[in-house]
Amino acid sequence: MSSDSSRAGAPNENNIATGAHVPHEPDLPDFAEQRSKLYRGLVNVERIACCMLLVSLLGLIMLQVVSRYVFNTPFSWTEELARFMLLWFTFVSAGFVMARRIHIAVDLLASKLGRTGTIVLDTFALLTVLVTAGVLAVAGAEFASGANRLQAPATGLPMSVVYFAAVTGFALIFLHAALHIFLNIRHPEVVPDAMENLEREAA
Repeated sequence: MSSDSSRAGAPNENNIATGAHVPHEPDLPDFAEQRSKLYRGLVNVERIACCMLLVSLLGLIMLQVVSRYVFNTPFSWTEELARFMLLWFTFVSAGFVMARRIHIAVDLLASKLGRTGTIVLDTFALLTVLVTAGVLAVAGAEFASGANRLQAPATGLPMSVVYFAAVTGFALIFLHAALHIFLNIRHPEVVPDAMENLEREAA
């Protein structure tokens, strides 16, 4: 039997009707995205924003290098703006990574537990993330609002624009963690098994 036919007979991990847990690749839509177009759109917006920020960051760095070493007239704002874009890229990416549940995780304890124990442990970890992200998002919003009068020295941007990167990132993490907790309760079959991602990468 060919590999294609064996794959056809195997459960499709992207089709939740077959009882799949997680997709084979982090780029593929997971259970929540398959069930909700709105949520899939949000995750796609996060992905596109990350790509745009990364490309813009690369462009700014290249512009800085060319202006400094080729024309010997470096711009004063490129380095500062690149740092701000790096902050936004970091926090928006954290939201996207949380949406796909591909954060680096230590599964030593989970690997010793049964299926029910894994679900309980995963839900507890998500609750911890949920509370932490919620507190940091609220505190960050208050801090960013108070920094609206401050301006960056080179670009003149309000510092609240910079600080709201953290607020956005933690808000996205809060949203995704809340959704994953709901799915753990309503659809425990979609909770990834311990070491599942590591084993899939090693295969």
